[in-house]
Amino acid sequence: MKRTTLSAAALLALASPALAGGPTIVEPDPVPTVMPEPAATTDWSGLYAGLSYGRSSGDLDFDPVPAQSLDSGNATALYLGYLWQRNNLVYGGELAYTRLKDNFVTGFTCCEVDRSIDLKGRVGMAANRVLFYGVLGYSMSSYDEGSGNWDPSGLSYGLGVDFRATQRLNIGLEYLARDLNGDNPNGLGQEVNIDLDTVSLRVGLSF
Repeated sequence: MKRTTLSAAALLALASPALAGGPTIVEPDPVPTVMPEPAATTDWSGLYAGLSYGRSSGDLDFDPVPAQSLDSGNATALYLGYLWQRNNLVYGGELAYTRLKDNFVTGFTCCEVDRSIDLKGRVGMAANRVLFYGVLGYSMSSYDEGSGNWDPSGLSYGLGVDFRATQRLNIGLEYLARDLNGDNPNGLGQEVNIDLDTVSLRVGLSF
């Protein structure tokens, strides 16, 4: 009897902390945290083509005659290019044909710069749907003086920005400067130097 009493007392002593604290609350297992999917990034690589419209201006000089201004005119272009992308770096090339209108030598109606072909290298940085880029290339333009055409050529350079409005539609703005020179095709030993600038709104499709 004495042994039974001692055993019961021991059991009560072991159970007393649980009884004193009330019922034991079992914490639920933690729910695994679902990591959010990374935001989709725009892929700028691939073929693209489009149209642009803008304004053109500049000046020219016939060495050693002082420089003369060109009237501001319109610039309408077709362009085709291809881009590659590595992380945020985007690079590629583009060929554009620009039709110029009303870029007459100020004070003359016979002499104007009427078109340009531009081969451009493009390098830029992409920020998802926005692409900031620089341009460096070679341009050849046509200067019509009435009695014949000159074809001055030279370096071109500029800056631009493109925005991916939809999955395929791109809208952009580009500034391009051309530093051109060429000889009189009539063999008179005369040289023309032309600075021709355009600022254009561009709309294109990526393929």
